[in-house]
Amino acid sequence: MPIIQSNPHAGLGVPPEIEAMLQIGPRDLYNDADLWADIHFDFSAPGLDHAAPGGNGRGVLANVTMPIARALIDVNRSADDFDNPDGPIKTATSYGRAIYAAPPDLELRAMLMTRYYAPFHAGLQQALAEQGAAMQLFLDCHNMAQHSPSAYAYAGAARPLICLANFGDEQGEPRPALGYTSCPPAVLRAGAEIAARLFADLELLEPDAEPAPVVKMNWPFHGGMILRNYCAGAYGPPAAPGIMIEINRGLFVGDQTADTPEAPPDLARLAAVRSRLYQWTVEMVALLA
Repeated sequence: MPIIQSNPHAGLGVPPEIEAMLQIGPRDLYNDADLWADIHFDFSAPGLDHAAPGGNGRGVLANVTMPIARALIDVNRSADDFDNPDGPIKTATSYGRAIYAAPPDLELRAMLMTRYYAPFHAGLQQALAEQGAAMQLFLDCHNMAQHSPSAYAYAGAARPLICLANFGDEQGEPRPALGYTSCPPAVLRAGAEIAARLFADLELLEPDAEPAPVVKMNWPFHGGMILRNYCAGAYGPPAAPGIMIEINRGLFVGDQTADTPEAPPDLARLAAVRSRLYQWTVEMVALLA
């Protein structure tokens, strides 16, 4: 398919340079990651051929994935935001837990940025340089906890099954304070309608008393640094529109907290999500053709 995927938060790897410094463990990394996003956004997986658009087959132009845990190095944060606990080299998890007793010094942070942060962005830039002319959609791929973590905005709030973001408001229109979007508002609204149809039959593993909305636009997220740097305000020839998509992990992990035990991926649930995501993307590409 003529899309490029950015997958910045699915990794669980730990850089050896900081492993001995950590005061959090694998469970914290597990509950902070966009868990199994590399599986449910894998559009080269078997079983998708029936939905593959004619002449394209399974797969995408490029899929750039970060292997390191986002609780440690976050490639969806500005490179110069070192003072932010939620910046590129984090010092606190999304649940507010301190990652280090003594944070990495400036020299170590610079080394981590060079060895791990920069190669992800170099790979994304290379993919866009080599495949950008054929790209019809840039997809920034994420998933999210069922309820907003305690150190994030809207702490404890129930989230939709799908969030589609273009930096706009909840109708996909430009916010007055910003003045731009990463894809046309009408395209985002069409994407929301398609997602609402495709995901309406899926239920959360641990439903809340109030049913979750199937789709929200630009809530709880408007978009991140990757979408801003590579897409915002730039769509239209020769650039393609960009959308950040977030999938509720309650569909395939459950209602996570900071202390949810690690478990292997639920491959059946992930396949159900993936097939719908793939169909959504096929329909979006057809819409943009």
